[in-house]
Amino acid sequence: MEAMDQEAKLGENGQGHKRPDLDLEKAAGQVLQGGDAKRPRECDNADHRSAMEMDEDEDMGPERCFEIHRKSWLDAHGKNGANPFDAETQYPPMRLTDVPMLPATAGPADIMEIFFVKVTQITSELQWPLDVHGIVAVRDSLDCKRNYLFRRGRDHCQILTSQDSLLELTGPSRAIVLWDEPVFEIDLKVKGKGSSSSEDDMILCLDFFGYNNISYKGSLSYTMTKEVSSKCSTMEVRFAHLKRSVEATITANISKGSGNFSARLTACNMSIGEDVVLLDTRGQAVSVNKDGEVTLQRRVVVVEERAKLVLGIKAEQLGDAIDGSTKFEKKFDFVAKSALRNEGYFHIGSSSLHMVVAWSLLP
Repeated sequence: MEAMDQEAKLGENGQGHKRPDLDLEKAAGQVLQGGDAKRPRECDNADHRSAMEMDEDEDMGPERCFEIHRKSWLDAHGKNGANPFDAETQYPPMRLTDVPMLPATAGPADIMEIFFVKVTQITSELQWPLDVHGIVAVRDSLDCKRNYLFRRGRDHCQILTSQDSLLELTGPSRAIVLWDEPVFEIDLKVKGKGSSSSEDDMILCLDFFGYNNISYKGSLSYTMTKEVSSKCSTMEVRFAHLKRSVEATITANISKGSGNFSARLTACNMSIGEDVVLLDTRGQAVSVNKDGEVTLQRRVVVVEERAKLVLGIKAEQLGDAIDGSTKFEKKFDFVAKSALRNEGYFHIGSSSLHMVVAWSLLP
């Protein structure tokens, strides 16, 4: 199935020239920004009127905008303490992988894939490196709760540099369904240098935005990059709208030998041709639990029906290799399925890595 990259076709990054016969917001979904006090407020279709109210105060800061968004969500979903604002999605992956009979409502669906979130620029108020903590999450209409992409406490910051400013994503924990408009939430701070008080932390980005998937009527999947600008930084969120797709949950286990190798594991939906990083140990040995399972940073990806999922590895055997170090680079692929599993092996020197892909339709 052919894929369309919206940036390549439309020049959305501002460096190219937009074709006069195509309009970004008509050809695909609009991205509605939360930091603009004049934008329609995104929330949930159940409270559409409240969600689409216009703010009159043009000077509202990000804290005030985000607080309006928070209160709007709580009015719709958290009344009487039913759900806290930071509640995590209650639905796991692989919901229909092993069911004996698929429900009539199950099938391939429009799903969002997340590729990366990164800081592209900072202002003079900040200096590299950055000790970053906070959250990046997406809400969809399956339960309207947070599906966390990134979540770190102040005592477990990620260090970002000007050469390496990608957030180490650990989600989504399940596929992000595109029934109604999903909403991204970014609440990131930079830890104060040498400070033990959170009061000295600076806001890196505090924003939210919705992706208007409903306006896209095309039959092709496509990718896009959303730029999120704030007082202290500019960030990019790279994602794809995948048509008629299924969920793939990936696990890795050491079936032979040890985990004494470094690895970069990727998954690629061939209809889009862009990698999702499942694991990057950055030259360190992979983390293996007592049952032999390798701890992946991410494990849920999305594949179009009848398209191929390509798993790739770049690995380097550490100290126990005969010549001190041996590098490996291998790939194999599976055709997407509606349920059950596929499996394969990466052989890395004296070790074997057993890869399992569990397939599931969406309800």
